[in-house]
Amino acid sequence: MSRPGSSPDEKGVSQNGDPGGQCPLFTNTLNAPVSPETRLLSAFARDTQARKVDLAGREYYSEEGKPFELRLVGKIKQQLSTDPTLHPEYPSSLGLREFTRKATEVALGKHSRAIVENQVLGVQTPGFTAAVRLGAELLRCWYDLSADWCGPVYLSSPCDDSLAGIFQAAGIQEIREYYYWDDKQRGICLERLLEDLESAPEHSVVVLSASAHYPTGADLSQSQWAVITRLITVTNLCIYALRQKLKLFLSDKQLFTHT
Repeated sequence: MSRPGSSPDEKGVSQNGDPGGQCPLFTNTLNAPVSPETRLLSAFARDTQARKVDLAGREYYSEEGKPFELRLVGKIKQQLSTDPTLHPEYPSSLGLREFTRKATEVALGKHSRAIVENQVLGVQTPGFTAAVRLGAELLRCWYDLSADWCGPVYLSSPCDDSLAGIFQAAGIQEIREYYYWDDKQRGICLERLLEDLESAPEHSVVVLSASAHYPTGADLSQSQWAVITRLITVTNLCIYALRQKLKLFLSDKQLFTHT
């Protein structure tokens, strides 16, 4: 706001509102590296082929181009909108208590030792990115109090392009990779994965996808999980489990929950 009788030009502000002759607030800003997914989507947008198909998206859309809503989700929304006993309230800073309680039961098993002994805390976040960031902050501040721990964190190769930046933004700068997907055999290469983890320094954090691994879609089997867990226990590493989506599947003998 200018003083009475002065004009914007007298205050060193140009006609388009930019400060003139003054140091701007943000200087020497760097462009974020373009992810492969972003490059792919940009190439798709530039392509003039009428029959092109976008298979890179993570969301489902209807023939009309609208987000596809699962019938179960629509049914629950209808029930909530017509429930006269429901009184919306602001959740606490940790989220909806009943939701986090049920979510941890589904993730770990209702009768798991951690839940029975009340050793689990669930926190609700706006989405996947916020959950990963919160977990990264927890690791940075509390994982190894005997030292100024800042890594390394091992990510699968390939993995979600945003993961490395999330951990680095939380102050964990040392990011490494472990072998996961093998193009030749079109699947997870457990042998090379174990080799990379065997050489990891003590107290390293290994980020493992519990289900719906992105971008490969290849999940670890129960037997592979058992082998990796034994190795991590022996080498004193820490598992950071990602559960982007919950998946239930029925085996011949029992119902497993991947979290």
